Amino acid sequence: MSAPTTLLFARHGNTFAPGDKVVWVGRGTDLPLVQRGYEQAEAAARFLAGPDLAPSGIVCGRLQRVRAFADILGARLGVAVRFDPGLDEIDYGAWEGLSSDEIRALPGGAAAMEEWRHHDRWPENAGWGSSRDDVLAALKGVLDGVLTGGDGARPLLISSNGVLRFAPLILAATGGGPYQMATGTLSAVDRDARGWTVRFWGVAPDEKSPAPHKGGAG
Repeated sequence: MSAPTTLLFARHGNTFAPGDKVVWVGRGTDLPLVQRGYEQAEAAARFLAGPDLAPSGIVCGRLQRVRAFADILGARLGVAVRFDPGLDEIDYGAWEGLSSDEIRALPGGAAAMEEWRHHDRWPENAGWGSSRDDVLAALKGVLDGVLTGGDGARPLLISSNGVLRFAPLILAATGGGPYQMATGTLSAVDRDARGWTVRFWGVAPDEKSPAPHKGGAG
């Protein structure tokens, strides 16, 4: 198979229903999708059904929220799904299971969360079980694998915001940033002779004609 010229990315759908306490969940909390998360998966499948976006294969992390999202897309789009631990989510350590307000109340928590959310900087003294180097190395391994062509010309990678935000960095893609993704959103990066360019990033599936990525907060 020829190497891909488009890479697609999706963040799994919602794991909190209206009225639930929303907390930080990573590798250590294996939550299922809620109803809205399944609806987001169906919407993503409809969005990707067009000829210029239909994925040739799906690669995803191993947590149930990611696998369920991937299984819906695979079934609706008729493509195979395989699992890769390189797409498993970040271990948020002491932040796992806390709300954003609870993290802000920790010593240095507000500044650390701001640095992570807007500048992708790993927080100090938060006890995260995943290091930046480990996450980037794992994601690079996944990208190197799909770029060999084994997943077809337009593979779709499904994981979390904490992991996928680093894909454009590893690919040295042009198009601005930062590259955060809300739950259930989609992204596409294209390659030509000059390298990789972000076509769109963090687009909700109900946006039928996404504009080119222009940067800004995700």
